[in-house]
Amino acid sequence: MDRYDTKQYRELYASTQAAVDAMKAGRPLPDDTVLTLVQYKAQVDAAGAPVRGANGRFVKGDLVGFTVMEKRAGWGTEYPAEWRNGDWEYAAFNPAGVLNDKVGAAAASAAPRSDVSIMGFAFGPNKVTVDAGKPVTWVNGDESPHQIAITSTKARSPILIKGQSHAMTFASAGTYEYMCGLHPNMKGTVEVR
Repeated sequence: MDRYDTKQYRELYASTQAAVDAMKAGRPLPDDTVLTLVQYKAQVDAAGAPVRGANGRFVKGDLVGFTVMEKRAGWGTEYPAEWRNGDWEYAAFNPAGVLNDKVGAAAASAAPRSDVSIMGFAFGPNKVTVDAGKPVTWVNGDESPHQIAITSTKARSPILIKGQSHAMTFASAGTYEYMCGLHPNMKGTVEVR
C-alpha cells in the first residue's frame, strides 16, 4: 500500500491464510494471528514527488522500519482499558531490527478524538458534515483492521488496527463518499460545506 502523507511504500503480511480470509470476509482475525507491516521510503524524483512504477504504485526505496503484532486470547489484560488494543500485543523496530521502546509511551497517550467511530463493521455516524479545511477523524474500535478509502479522490488511510485513528482534510465543498478499503460493504459520506 502507498502512504501518501509520509511518502512511504508499505507491505502488510499475515501469518496464515485463515487471517487473510477472515479480514476479507469482515470477521475478527483469529487468535495466533501475526501481522507484520514493513515500511519503506518511496523513491522520489528531482521535485520530491514519489516515483510510480508500471503498476501505478510507489516504487520501494530504503527500509524505514517494521511493526509486528500478534493476537492471543487474554493478551493485554494487564493494561488499563484506555491503552488496550483487544488481545493484540505489538512492537516496532528500526531498519536494523532494534526494538523501538518509545512505541509503548506513544500508545499510552489519551484516546484520539473521533468524528466517526468504526464499530461492528460500520461507520458511525454514517454521515458527517464539516467545514472545508477542517479534518475528519476516524477511530477504529473493531477487532478487525479497517481502511478509509475516498471514492472520488482515491485517497486512502493506512490500515487502522483497533485503537488507531486517521484524520483527513477536505479542501473543497462537496459530498465525499467513502468505504472501507478492506471491507467494501462498509460505506459512509462526508459532506463538506
